[in-house]
Amino acid sequence: MLTAAAVAGIVWAATSRAPDGTRADGTPPAASTRASASPTVAGTSRPPSLPPGAREEAGGYAWVTPEGWRRDVKTGSEVHYTSPDGTQELVAKSSLARGDLMDSWRTSERNAHQGRDYRKIRLAETTFRGYPAVVWEYTFTLDGVPWHARLLGFDARGKSYQINTWYQPAGEDTALAIYEDVKESFTLL
Repeated sequence: MLTAAAVAGIVWAATSRAPDGTRADGTPPAASTRASASPTVAGTSRPPSLPPGAREEAGGYAWVTPEGWRRDVKTGSEVHYTSPDGTQELVAKSSLARGDLMDSWRTSERNAHQGRDYRKIRLAETTFRGYPAVVWEYTFTLDGVPWHARLLGFDARGKSYQINTWYQPAGEDTALAIYEDVKESFTLL
């Protein structure tokens, strides 16, 4: 039996980059604030300011995730959080950035198998905090249950990052509010 986590893994593998640039085929969150830039003395650097409650991950980022959610580390750079009722999953990941971001995601969209009844809503270029980014939104059915996916990928400092969510549409308003809070808290280390 497949789970949303299994689908996340399929999509994650489809949007991960190999070193040569090819692709491999309800507790509300804690309040978050944006990390602010602090002045530094020439020739020195200061670590980023983290939002209250942020958790540093081995993938070179920190984020504030909802309390009470199950944490599952897939690799050092990939972490999943699942809501207590299993109706939403949050995923963050980092990898080396290689090649054109949009070209990679277009290839992934053509090759990925996200479950039954896959329907692309959008796949578009955008920016995230001034960095080149891609958003991919789609719906699918898994074990007879409808799911909605929103993925955000962006390149920064030679790495590629993703902040994703999968949720059941019945809880869309809450799921999107949680996702927005988590994205807002996402901080590069």
